[in-house]
Amino acid sequence: MAMIKVVVLGVLAVAVGSASACNMKPAEHKGQRVRTIAKANVASFDPDEAVNFDLNAYGSDRPDQYAIEQAFNGAFPAIDECVGAEKDRLKSEDQLPGDLKLAIKLNPKEKSPFAVNAVLAEGLGQGLTDCLREAAAGVAYPTYDGPPVVVKFELELDPGYE
Repeated sequence: MAMIKVVVLGVLAVAVGSASACNMKPAEHKGQRVRTIAKANVASFDPDEAVNFDLNAYGSDRPDQYAIEQAFNGAFPAIDECVGAEKDRLKSEDQLPGDLKLAIKLNPKEKSPFAVNAVLAEGLGQGLTDCLREAAAGVAYPTYDGPPVVVKFELELDPGYE
């Protein structure tokens, strides 16, 4: 099946390349969402693990809470895409139950986090959990001169639109 995907992608690339060569736009289907995530590329972590780190390797700064919240707000479009993809998978437009609890272990020297944990209501798929972890890790968090910290967010997974 992987060979078919490669062939299909190759044909699509040629078709798009051909269309752009003659100044034509490829057909677009409005309202379609396509997001494929096989397995999260983001590490998870044990929140209860004892933290041992070199005190000389980090400064004493703490990250700015407001800057972290602003960065996290950038994840909401991707979170919405994950919820939409799960509804498509379930073939239902019903509201998904429960809350989303995220724990994000910030990397003080880089904008991407070390790891992200996501906890959902029982019965929701691992694919949704992985997608949500990717969404939370996909935004640029602030850097700072201090030790890694864990920030937590809890929100309604699918607040609906009524």
